[in-house]
Amino acid sequence: MKRLFTRREMLAAAPLARAAAAADWTGWSDKQVLRILTDSPWAHRRRVRLEWFRREPAPPRAEDIPGATGPNMRRPDGGNPIGGIGVPRTSLPLEADLILRWSSALPVRQARALYLYRAQQNPVRTLNELLEEQPEHAIFEIHGLPAQMAHKGAGTLELAALQGVRLRASRGRTLRPVKTRADLAGLTLDLYVHFDRAAVESLGGEIEVEADLQIVKFRERFRLSRMVYEGRLEI
Repeated sequence: MKRLFTRREMLAAAPLARAAAAADWTGWSDKQVLRILTDSPWAHRRRVRLEWFRREPAPPRAEDIPGATGPNMRRPDGGNPIGGIGVPRTSLPLEADLILRWSSALPVRQARALYLYRAQQNPVRTLNELLEEQPEHAIFEIHGLPAQMAHKGAGTLELAALQGVRLRASRGRTLRPVKTRADLAGLTLDLYVHFDRAAVESLGGEIEVEADLQIVKFRERFRLSRMVYEGRLEI
C-alpha cells in the first residue's frame, strides 16, 4: 500500500521543490512572477489603516501638502480637509494596500528582472543586465505607501522608519535598521529598510517585522524555513 506523506513531510519537501525549479527561472510564467513578487514566502499582501492624526507638537501646514489647498480640496464650510487632531481628513486615503517583501532575496530579484524585461516594448536591456546583484544588506521593502506620508520630504519618512521599524526573532533578539531609503513614484512611495544581512541570517525560526510610521502601523511575520531557495536561505 502506498504511504501518504504527512503535512510535516510535505512542508519539509517544499523548499527542495522550489530549489529544483530555480535553475529554470528564466522560463517562469507571468503568473509565477506575480506570485513571487506579491504572495510568496518572501512577499505578503497587507491592507492597513491610515491614521492622519498628529503626534508631533507642530502639525504640518495644509499648503505643505501637494494638492491640499486646491479648489477641489475645500469643504463646503470653508474648512480644509487636513483639519486638526481628530478631525476626519476626507481628502486623504483611510486605507492602503501594501506589499511587504524582502526585495534583496534572489527569487524576488529574478522575478523583478523578468517583469521588467517583459515590460519592454522594444527590449534594450538583456535579462542579465536587469538582474540586480545581491545587495550588501537584507532589504525589507514596504511597497504602496501613500505619497502624502512624505509631505515633509522623503528624509522625514526615512528617519521615522529608522526609529520605528524593528525586526524581532522568536528567540527574543531584536535588530534595528542599518539605514532606510524612500522612493516617491507618483501617488505612492516605496520604503526600503536595510538590515545587517549576517545578523538576519543568524536569527533562525520565525521573524516579525514591526513598523510604526505614525500614520501606519503593522506587524508581519515570515518563516525563514520557507525562504530556502537553491539550497540556501534567501533574504
